[in-house]
Amino acid sequence: MSDIKTRTFVDEDWKARIQREKEEARLKSQGAPAPDANNSASAPAEIPAPAEAGEADPLFEALLNMLATQAMYCLGLIGAPGQGQAVVNLEQAREFIEMINMLRDKTQGNLNAQENTVLSETLAELQRLYAARVQQAQAQAMQRAGIDLNNLRGETP
Repeated sequence: MSDIKTRTFVDEDWKARIQREKEEARLKSQGAPAPDANNSASAPAEIPAPAEAGEADPLFEALLNMLATQAMYCLGLIGAPGQGQAVVNLEQAREFIEMINMLRDKTQGNLNAQENTVLSETLAELQRLYAARVQQAQAQAMQRAGIDLNNLRGETP
């Protein structure tokens, strides 16, 4: 145990690389050609530029859309290609909605106004659709049990 040594490697070049990438993205957005880097062969894959202050980050929107699409699929609002009938799985739909709610809680204070609006509106719409689907499932269960929804008190007509 006493022979174990740890080494700490500090990459000081990352700051310069990030600054260069930001400058290239700024020039690209202005329509100016980006300056050639002398080590372009070893340059990492292009990382999308961060969203402007008022715009939603495309990757954040893609993540949100992926989760929302899965929730809508589980609610039976979207069918799988080649499947004749939509399948409803309320438990999985609830879990996807809870994931989006957790995402909202964990990113609170770190989203710009546009991202916050998209997240809140998506979550509210999915919660509304989920509640409607739960009510529909309850009504169907009552009908299968032989309960007349129009006459819940059991009065004779």
